[in-house]
Amino acid sequence: MFSFIVENKGKNDSSVTGAYMNIVRRACEMTGSTVENVVMGNNPRSKDTIIVSDTINASIRYFLKGFRKQIVWMQGVTPEESYMRNHSRLRLWVWNRLEHYVLKHSKMLLMVSDAMLRHYESKYKLNLRDKTIVMPCFNELKITESAFTQSKYDSNTFAYVGSLHEWQCFEDTLRLYSMIEEQSSNNVRLFVYTFQKEKAKEMISRYKIKNCVVDYVDKDELSERLKSVKYGFVLRKDCTVNNVATPTKFSNYLSNGIIPIYSSALKSFAEFDKARGIGIICDIDNLQGGVTTILESMNKKVDSNSVKKKCEGVFADYYNAEAYTKIICKKLRDMNLY
Repeated sequence: MFSFIVENKGKNDSSVTGAYMNIVRRACEMTGSTVENVVMGNNPRSKDTIIVSDTINASIRYFLKGFRKQIVWMQGVTPEESYMRNHSRLRLWVWNRLEHYVLKHSKMLLMVSDAMLRHYESKYKLNLRDKTIVMPCFNELKITESAFTQSKYDSNTFAYVGSLHEWQCFEDTLRLYSMIEEQSSNNVRLFVYTFQKEKAKEMISRYKIKNCVVDYVDKDELSERLKSVKYGFVLRKDCTVNNVATPTKFSNYLSNGIIPIYSSALKSFAEFDKARGIGIICDIDNLQGGVTTILESMNKKVDSNSVKKKCEGVFADYYNAEAYTKIICKKLRDMNLY
C-alpha cells in the first residue's frame, strides 16, 4: 500500500505540488497496489505501508513514527533555502542533518533536476542515482493551439508572472526591460501579473517604464492573457537554490508559445535548451549582453509554426507526464517496494 502525505496541500504552490504528486500517484496506482491519502500528522493503517511525501519535514516525522519505507519528493534544497531566508547557521546545520538522513534512508527519491542529483551526491558523498527519478516541475500538460498566431510573433510583448519575492528577481527584470524599452527602435509592451499590484506599480515607476500593464487574474484567465505574449521573463541569480531548480513558469510560458528569457543559473532548463534553442539566455550580471541578444531576436522574423514545433517537442520530452508516469511505475516494480 502507498500512503500519500502532502504537507504543502492548500498553500500557494498547491497547484504545482498537486500536478507533480498526481503523476506519482498514478504511477503507484499502475502497480496495482492500493493508494490512500493520509492527512499530515495521522498514521497510515499499517507500518508496512510506503509513505510518499513532498517535504523533508513530513518524511522525518514518519521516520520517527517507525515508517521505514519512504518515497520523498525533494522539491528544493531545504537547508540552502532556509539560510537564504533566515541567515541562521544553526538552522542550516539542523536542516543539513535532516536532509542527509532522508536522502540516505529513503527507499526512492524524486528530484526536479540532474543538477539537484549532482548537488546531493557531491554534498553528502552518497550514491543516489540508482534510487532516484528526475522529473522537472510543471503543471501544464500540452500546448494551447490557439496561442501560436503569427500576429503575436510580429509584435514585441513581454510578460512577468509571479510574486515580488527577492528570489524571483522582479527588480532585475524591470531593469532589463527598461533597457530594452530604451534601446529598442520597435514598440514594446510589458505585462506584469502579480497579486502585489500596488507594490509592482511603485517599483515600475522608479524605472520610468512607459508601456506597462499591471494586473492579477486567476490561473484560467492568466492562460488566456498569456496567449498573446511573445516573450516571458524567468531571471534568477547564480546560487545553489536556483542552480538545481526547475521553475514551473517555464511550462506556463511554453504551453502558450512564449519565448522564455531566462538565466543560465537555471541549469536544468539551460542544459535541455542548449540543443533546441527555444529560449534566450540573459544573466543578471550581464544584462546588456542579454539586451543585445533580445534586440536581435526582436528584429528577426519569428515563424509561429517553428515556435509551435519546438514547444510541442518540449511537451513530448521534458514535460511528458505520461512518460514520467511509466518511468516511475517501472522503477517501483524494479525496486520491488510494494
